[in-house]
Amino acid sequence: MMNYELFRTFATMNRFVTMIFLLLSVCGLWAQTEMRSILLQGVPLEGPLDSVRMQLQNAEWTEWGQSDDGEDYYFRGKFYGIRAKLLVSISPVSKLLTSAYVSVGPYSTEGMLTKNLQYFLYKLNQEHGDFVQRDGAWVYMDDFVSIKVSIVDNDSGSRDIRVLYLPMGTYYKDAITMGLHGAVQEVVTENAVSEDQFMRFSQDGQLEQPDLTARHYDRFGYLVSAQMTEQEGHSDVVYTYDSRYRLIRRTLTNKEAGIRYIHEYTYNERDEVASQSQKVFQGEECVLTINMHNNYLTRDDEGNWTTNSLSLSYWEKGSQSQQTTVLQKRTLAYWEE
Repeated sequence: MMNYELFRTFATMNRFVTMIFLLLSVCGLWAQTEMRSILLQGVPLEGPLDSVRMQLQNAEWTEWGQSDDGEDYYFRGKFYGIRAKLLVSISPVSKLLTSAYVSVGPYSTEGMLTKNLQYFLYKLNQEHGDFVQRDGAWVYMDDFVSIKVSIVDNDSGSRDIRVLYLPMGTYYKDAITMGLHGAVQEVVTENAVSEDQFMRFSQDGQLEQPDLTARHYDRFGYLVSAQMTEQEGHSDVVYTYDSRYRLIRRTLTNKEAGIRYIHEYTYNERDEVASQSQKVFQGEECVLTINMHNNYLTRDDEGNWTTNSLSLSYWEKGSQSQQTTVLQKRTLAYWEE
């Protein structure tokens, strides 16, 4: 019987713009990227206000005021090289960014409005992917961001171009890097092997795990290092991601015990963990190896698996390797929108 406790530590204008989209798409000129964060010209539009403010200032946006209630902050700068105003709103409770609103204008002529609109759509499409027309606006949406480009009439008869950025995911990406979708609150797993039987996440996406301390997140909300409290001292934990910000390696080093754990992950086309390996080293010698392959059988409405047939091979120093299959079931609860 294998020791699962070893794993715990681990209009004309519209038609013209549409024609430009189709032409450039056919020519293959869209340089689409897979953003796993919400960005404005490379600036993360999520997280604590101080972090957002610093990133905007580094990108030469100038803060010039705020609302009386301290929930809205105003900036001036350049949106793809054109002078613009930016409104950033934060939650009064968490102090995390909830939305960002770019306003360019006013425009009194149709020609300049059309020219800049098609320019902004072109630049946004390069960064994020295809926008679709909906109710007179242009919209892009994925698991991490919603972007809406629209034309707004002013009382003076002029018009503005508005670009609304809304975070669709959580700032802290702890749940996301575990392959979870949606506003996950709790996960209870039957026959847990490589994960805890019970996990809980804050509404901001942070794993509530008291023995995981000294956490350091990057500016996009991805955990890059921490400390894990162990029975003997603690382990330093380092997280490594690929170019799409998927967790590919988690390394725990316990200097007091002289033990190092290496967890590596691969993914399927749905960005779920397809397989993972776990190795335990004493010094430079590997003393335990576990290889796991997932076969997800059922999923809930959010796309999270609820039944999994886990194929597992296990080798420990001094013993013969073993193979087994574990049927896992899990129940998920979500934060209300």
